[in-house]
Parts: sequence; structure tokens; C-alpha cells
Amino acid sequence: MTPRPHLPMPYQRLLVLLALAAVPLGARDAHAAEDARVAKAIRAHGDIVLDGQLGEADWKKAPNNEGFWKREPVEGGKPDCPTEFRVLFDDSALYVAIRASDPEPGGVRALLTRRDADSASDWVTFALDSYHDKRTAFVFSVNAAGVQRDMMIYEDTSTDESWDAVWDSAVATDEQGWTAELKIPFSQLRFSSEEQMTWGVQVERFVSRTNERSVFSPWPKESSQRVSLFGELEGLSGITPPQRIELRPFLLGGLRLTPGAAGSIDGSAGPLANGGLDARIGLSSDLTLTATFNPDFGQVEADPSQVNLTDKELFFAERRPFFVEGSDILHFSLGQGDGDGSVQSLFYSRRIGAAPHGNPSSYDASSPQTTAILGAAKLSGKIDGWSIGAQSAVTSKEEAQLRDADGAMSSQIVEPLTHYGVARIQRDFRDGASSIGAAITSVHRALGGTELDWLHRSALTGGIEATHRFGDAHYLAQLRLAASEVRGSTQAIDRTQRSSVHNYQRPDADHLRYDPTRESLSGMMMQWMVGKVAGGHWRFSNGGDIRTAGLEVNDLGFQTDADTAVLWGWGQYREDEVDGPVRDYGINANVWSAWNTAPELAGSGGNMNGWFNLDNNWGGNLGASLNNNLLSFGALRGGPALAGDPSLSAWGGMWSDSRRAVRANLNISAGTTPASGSRAFGISSLASVQAASNLELSLGPNVRVDRSDDQYIGEAEAPDGTPRYILGRVDERTLGMTVRASFTFTPKLSLQLYAEPFLATGRYSRHKEVADSRAGDRKARFHEYAAGELVETESELAIDRDMDGVVDYQVARPDFSLGQLRSNLVLRWEYLPGSRLFAIWSHGRSSYTSDGVFRLGSDASELANQDGEHIVLIKLDYWYGR
Repeated sequence: MTPRPHLPMPYQRLLVLLALAAVPLGARDAHAAEDARVAKAIRAHGDIVLDGQLGEADWKKAPNNEGFWKREPVEGGKPDCPTEFRVLFDDSALYVAIRASDPEPGGVRALLTRRDADSASDWVTFALDSYHDKRTAFVFSVNAAGVQRDMMIYEDTSTDESWDAVWDSAVATDEQGWTAELKIPFSQLRFSSEEQMTWGVQVERFVSRTNERSVFSPWPKESSQRVSLFGELEGLSGITPPQRIELRPFLLGGLRLTPGAAGSIDGSAGPLANGGLDARIGLSSDLTLTATFNPDFGQVEADPSQVNLTDKELFFAERRPFFVEGSDILHFSLGQGDGDGSVQSLFYSRRIGAAPHGNPSSYDASSPQTTAILGAAKLSGKIDGWSIGAQSAVTSKEEAQLRDADGAMSSQIVEPLTHYGVARIQRDFRDGASSIGAAITSVHRALGGTELDWLHRSALTGGIEATHRFGDAHYLAQLRLAASEVRGSTQAIDRTQRSSVHNYQRPDADHLRYDPTRESLSGMMMQWMVGKVAGGHWRFSNGGDIRTAGLEVNDLGFQTDADTAVLWGWGQYREDEVDGPVRDYGINANVWSAWNTAPELAGSGGNMNGWFNLDNNWGGNLGASLNNNLLSFGALRGGPALAGDPSLSAWGGMWSDSRRAVRANLNISAGTTPASGSRAFGISSLASVQAASNLELSLGPNVRVDRSDDQYIGEAEAPDGTPRYILGRVDERTLGMTVRASFTFTPKLSLQLYAEPFLATGRYSRHKEVADSRAGDRKARFHEYAAGELVETESELAIDRDMDGVVDYQVARPDFSLGQLRSNLVLRWEYLPGSRLFAIWSHGRSSYTSDGVFRLGSDASELANQDGEHIVLIKLDYWYGR
């Protein structure tokens, strides 16, 4: 056995110093108040008719705000296309008029897309920091074709593009360029009830033809700020915050056709009918309650198909509107950087309404694919300088229908009645340059009378964090602490200890105490970061992440690792303005080391990567990484740690000018582990064609060819009672295609098609078992089965280790051939402001065999010959607001 490496003393000292360095320090304000630009608003005395013509007398009286600042392509100076705006208000709404002058008015680009879709059009954007907290803003955009986009900015720079408001706009073109009129009801904003108010304001203009982006208040590209650099809007007075009541009831009807085996009960054809209500109520000028009762998300796209051969759970982004909108205030990250681990968090809303945990005990069964959400409510806003957010949701008990051999029907509970809760608060200081926050989540399941006692009865997590900007907001320090506790039966807690996140049962984990009699499990984590993140050519940061083995947040959060300690460092050199064909570029360097809490060194590594943009709006990136993989604590799924081998990887990509009618990107990645012969290669692309001003087509193929020599297959018990860990070389092939088409009849009426065929195969060879898991030499680490030691049948691998003709142990044969097709077609009509009609057709089918050999023709035919599920829905909702 190889000796266990320990955390060196210099790293222990560094860890303490970094933790202390992340504590907020005193510093001057991030943005001097005298730099802010000021715009004026006046009260309207007549009616404003939205037609884009700006002909009302009130517009002529309103102060003209001009003098925009060029941000792109070359920062600073006077824009080539001047922009000016005026602001009016009455008791119910804010009105904005924007004149977008253009010396070549015939070159104004106006593409007709669905609402909220970005496009290579000319755009104007009006953003309001109505809280005037220099952290939060409501953003309203319209392009030259009249297409609307809106979003929310939070924590100064983060964006929530799911936020939807009900507002109105109109555009017009003339010999000077084009104009836009916006009407933003005060019911869509959040603000105080003061008699005289000053709000933050930013106006942005994008000219697609020249790639020119200009702003009212200067916003340097090197800055790590956004809302805190807004100008100010003065003159607002005598505005009473409205009560803000919005109701959106919906009705749904349709037909579902589900395939099933002949005579089984899982195939059916029948009508669908449903109804529910979404509500948004202003409890005060600063607090909003959002609720949904019996929600339906039939118009939401399906998740992309993937094959997962690792011991880690896959992350899928939230797409359901209720849970996406306003999710920023509930987010408490457990991740750092921008890699796979960055998505970890205390709150992962996909847990709510997910597939039931239980599986039917009978082969002939019909089980729900998702858990019904009975109701959910969110509270958000500000109280005495504190940003607050809370969400509560209840999901129903779900039952599967079973039929035995005699045809008798019965039911089985596969998901208990469950309550999910999350709350978060945050307080900003020094005009948003510093902040503190806290979050808590809870899950409670009604397990009485069910056979689901292996689930946690309750789960509780909490966290606190502090963020501090200093040195003109160029430097950032962060500290984050979190803790968790889960309770349940001994079976539930034992299952958690043995899960791939924790692996308490590892025979060589002397620092862990595996206890199958536990009825609770708790853990903690700490993360920190300090560095220079803005300003100048050089930027750098370092930080770390320590987690105890008992940390468990997956009842309502997303977590892939526990029992870890990671230290990392990052440096960057960048040029934001370059003479010649290159517009800007940057070069990054990263290093890291990882341990468990014993401590044992798992590995270390580093990478170099860079990016560039050209003056013609093309760009690219390139990178290479070296990893010294010493030990994997999860590779054997609860077995001993497995020694690894150094690996190399590289990647690159390029993209064309996004303003062109035909545009594309290309990404390539490759990797190798020389000692084992493992290798990987992947290529993906996305080509889009603007076939007409209102028709966009896109095609995104992706191909992967991977070979992993040490892929886990299973664990078996030898005749002497010892566990044997079976591995093999898997040759995996995947081929996927994403197809999209969008046809927009008017800014209120659009048709969208989405389809994703997917094929994947995995063929295993060179089967082996672990001999000495920590051996540095691969020949000592594994015993590769000789001819006669292993027999493959259609369903299993039978091992005759002593070759006496008697099978000693066996595992399931892992070879697979998988096919999937997911598609939907959605017609969306906003027949009244905020009120919509959806006509939806969705289709899915899948195929599976244990062949494992990739044959494009036969695999595609196998998928095409399967019966598919068809769902046709009509969904009508009606928005009422005041």
C-alpha cells in the first residue's frame, strides 16, 4: 500500500491566512457620487398615446437627456449614432421617449422574434434602480421591430432574464433613424412611498450594423460594477405606490397518448384537463407575495438527453417560470469559479415537483413521472434596508397503480406529502460595496403509513455570507459558511452515509465514523475568496472550499461532494482595447490542489486558457490543462480509494459575427491519460440562419468519442466473503442534434419548434478487478481477466476466478445502446397585455438494447420503430392587474 500524503504545513498556514483575509476590511467607496449623471423627469399633464411618434406637447416640454458615452467597440468618446431620451410620469406609470438617431437610417436592423428573445437587431434599453440601493434594477428593452425584452439585475451585476413585467411600447422609423416609446406601470416596479424620490437610471443603445454600444452613464468595460454606476433620475414626486394585485387564472385541456406493452396498464390514451391560478400581490410598497396553485408547465422544453457513467448527479437548469422568476434572492451558492462545481447551492428548485423517489414493486405498473405541486408561494422585497426572500411549496402524495398476475389492482405510495421551505435575507452597506446575508432551507416529509422510511423525515440547512469590495471596487473578499442536518430512520441515514456524496463505508476511511444506527447526520462547510477582480491589465484571486463528510443539502439543494478541502489560485492578464485586427483578449492561469479531511492529497493541477475578439466580431478561445490525479475517493462507489494517473486535456472554440444572417460557432475538446490509454474527443457546433426578418433556423450537432479504461461496473462478493470491484474499458459513442425553428408573425404571436434526437452506446472490454487500489503501478493495481476467467452472457458477466468451471461471482452486463427523441411545437399568442394562449404538441420516444455497438442506421431505425408519447394541449390564461 502506498503511504497517505498529508496537507503540508505551509498550506495549513495559508488556509488560515486566506480565511482571515476574506473578512471585510475598511475601504473607500466604490464609485464617487460626483461621477453620476443626472436625468430629469416631469409630470405629464395630458394623455400619452403610444405610437412612437413623440408628437404630444408634454414630450416637447420634458427635459432632453443626451451626451451618451461610447462603450463598444472602442471605449470612451462620442458615439457615432447620437441618442437622447425624455421621461414623463403620471399617477400610474412612467413614460420614456428615446430618439435613436442614425446617419444611415436605412441601415437600422429590425428583426421580428418572439418576446424576450435576443437578436442582432438595433436595441434601446431603459433600466431603473427604483429602490435606489445601487444593487437592483428593472430593465426594459425594445428593438426596432417592436420586440420587447425585460429582466432584473441583482447584486449589482447578476441578471435574471426570467423576470417578466406587463408594460407597453411602440416604435417608429423616420429619416433621422428610429424612436421608441415605453409605458412602464408603477405596479411593475418596487419603490418607497416618499414624497420626493431619486431613482437610479441607465439608458443603453446598441447599433447592430456597427456594433456600437453607448450608455447614458459611463460604464467602463474593466469595471466589475453595473447598477452602482447608474446615473440618477430626479423630479419624481407625488407618486403613491399602487396596491399591486395581479391574478392569472388558467384553463388547460388536451389529449395524452402513452405507449405501453400489450395488455399492460402503463399505456393509455385519454383526455387531460386542469386549471389553476397564479397571483402576485403587493403586501406593501416594498413587499410582494407571489403564489401559484396547481401550476402547469406544459409549455416548458424538456431537459437535454445525457448519459451519466459517473458517481455524480447531473445538474439540470430550472426552466419552470414560477421557480425561475425572482430566484435571485433565494440563491445561496456553494460553488466557486465557472466549472461543473459552480452550480452547487443550498436551494435547487428542481427538487420540488421532481420524479417520485419510490419505484413500483410490480413490473405491470403505472407510476406518475412527476410529483404534483399543490401550491407554492414566494415573498420578496425590502424592509428597513434588508432584502428578503422566502418560498414555501407543498407537493402531493403520489401513488402508483399496480396489477398482479391475477389482474387484481392495487396502489403503492411512491412519494409522500412534502413541504419545502427556503428563506434568505441580505443587507447592503456602503452603497452596495459590502453586504452580509443568510439563508435557511427545510424539508419535511409525511412518512407515516408509507413504505418510504428510507427517505429523510426532515432536512435543515443554513448559511451566512459576507462580501466586501474595496480599492475603488477593484478588489473583492468573500466568506461563506454553511451547515446541514438531516433526520430520519436508521435506514434513511445509513443510505445517506453510503451515498456517492459521502462514502462513509469506505474500508480505508479511518478518519470517518460509519454508524448504521445513526438517526441524524450533520456537517459544515467554509468557502473564501480574496483578490483583484476589476481594473487594469492584471487580475488575480485565491480561495478555498472545506467540507466535512456529513454535509448533506440534497433534499432541497444541489451538492456533489463532501469530505473535501480545495485550495485554488487564479491570475489573468487582459487587454480591453487593442490596435489592429484584435479588439480585446485575455489570458488566464489556474492552479488547484484537493484533499479529503484526513487529510489525504487527492490531486493537483492547473490550466492555461485564453480568449480573443476581433474587430470583425469574430472570436475564439483556447486552453490546456494538466491534472495529477493521485486518489479518487468515489471511483469504487464506497470501496477503497483508487489511485489515478496524470491526464492531459485541451479545448478550443471559435464563433462568427452574431450580427450576420448566417452565423455559427464550433467547439472542440480532447483529452488523454497516457498510462491507461483512456482518451476523449468531442466536437459540437451551432449554426443559425436568419432566413427572413421573422424566421430563424438553427442546427446544433454534437459528437463524442470517449474511451475510459477504468470505468466502474459493479461490486461482487467473492466465495471468501471479500468484496471484489469490477471495472472495464468502455468505448462510448454519443451523437446528438438540437433543432430549433422560430417563426414570428407579430411581436405578440409566434411559433416555435424544438427537437433533439440522441443516440449513445457503450461497449465494455478488457474487464478487470481491483488488486491493490492504491498501487502506483497499474499492473499491481488491477488484475485483468484472462481468457476463461470471464464469461459474457446476454445479461451478466460471470467470473470464474480460479478457472475450476464454477462461477465465483457475477455482475450485470453494462453494455448499452440508447436512443431518445424529444420534441415540442408551441404556438404562443399574447392576445391581451399579460394574457396568453398556448397551443402545444410534445412528443417523446426512447429505445434501449444491450448491444453496445454504435451503428447509426440500425440505432436510428430502432428508435424510429418505437411507439412514442404524444401530448396535445391548449392552455389559456388571463392576466388581471391593478
